[in-house]
Amino acid sequence: MKSGEVKGAPDEVPDDGGPGTRPDGRRDRWKAHRAERRREFVDAAIAAIRAVGPRISLDDVCAQAKVTKPVLYRHFRDKDDLHRAVLDQVATHLVIPRITGELARVHGDDRDLLRAAIGAYVALVREERDLYRYAMAHNGLGDGGDFVGSVEASIAGAVGMLLTARQDEPADDAETVAFGIVGMVQLATNRWLDRPTVSEESLMTTLTELAWTGLAPRVEGARTDATD
Repeated sequence: MKSGEVKGAPDEVPDDGGPGTRPDGRRDRWKAHRAERRREFVDAAIAAIRAVGPRISLDDVCAQAKVTKPVLYRHFRDKDDLHRAVLDQVATHLVIPRITGELARVHGDDRDLLRAAIGAYVALVREERDLYRYAMAHNGLGDGGDFVGSVEASIAGAVGMLLTARQDEPADDAETVAFGIVGMVQLATNRWLDRPTVSEESLMTTLTELAWTGLAPRVEGARTDATD
């Protein structure tokens, strides 16, 4: 436990009565209650990040949730456990759905689809820059919290499936291309967030052109083969 941290003892889970007794569902209800409280604290942490910035303290989270630190620590093992829960929430409920949702939409052509997905990522980073900076700062904590890895894998997986469906190429090769595109977009957007020397529109155009230069021969070549 880090200096200055105060842990509260985890709440006891009520016993259903032991062997031979008729279960009354109290244990399940208690677990559901604790899970709900944990989600509420994660939401409070996200609200605190948006209000205060990426360098929030536990005091900021507690103020947002209107609880004391001992109450908070009944639901999280330590500070890193809270960080990991926030990263998971940001990845699975914000970043990944936003990008994969854009990939699932109908677009004019493959280049439009690519630009829309890149634009969705860049716009999200701009809109949620404090959350994004928080996530990058706390990525890979302890035994989990791989925000970057989970986002990359989910988005690249979706892009890879689209490429596989559009070209006669092994899935492994398509996934390699997809990870290359995702990595390029992520690194360039990181740099733009810290040094916005070009407009958002210019960034999206440049990234789309770079990605499409590599994709076009594969996608258009597959279409030509299909019509021969």
